[in-house]
Amino acid sequence: MSARGGGQRQCGAEGQVMVTPEQVGERYLAVHHRMFRAVNDEMNGCGLSMARTKVLRRLHEQGPARQNVLAADLGLSPHSITDVVDGLERVGLAERRADPTDRRAKLVAITDAGEACLAVANATRERLLKQIFGALSEPDRATLLRLLDGLDEAAKRLISAPAAPAMVSA
Repeated sequence: MSARGGGQRQCGAEGQVMVTPEQVGERYLAVHHRMFRAVNDEMNGCGLSMARTKVLRRLHEQGPARQNVLAADLGLSPHSITDVVDGLERVGLAERRADPTDRRAKLVAITDAGEACLAVANATRERLLKQIFGALSEPDRATLLRLLDGLDEAAKRLISAPAAPAMVSA
């Protein structure tokens, strides 16, 4: 019997259908991708992407910062943060300013236009998340949150653990 996410389901004791971790993982990734795309596409309609919105939100909440600090805070590569900041600056949503503590350095700051655009993006994001997760009952949302916390802990252990050698079967 084929599983929704591909692959075969295994039958356990008493003919019960078993769902593999791979099937759940593939389904989760597909749903995540679809939700991310729905939110990102809608945000693009108001001139922002999820990455640009994250940078603006960080600047709004914590004030101007150097690009390397933004990259570290948001888990972006130096190249990626440069691309995002360049794009924000090009459309007037952020600006680079001299760093008063180091004349060689620049700080990235949100502009008034960036603040206004961020407010629209936040409202759009909130509306979409309510539409998506509002499809679940409150108890189901609580269960999903608990399950996501467990998955997050498992992922954190993988990130902080040293890489395991690949197993090669003969």
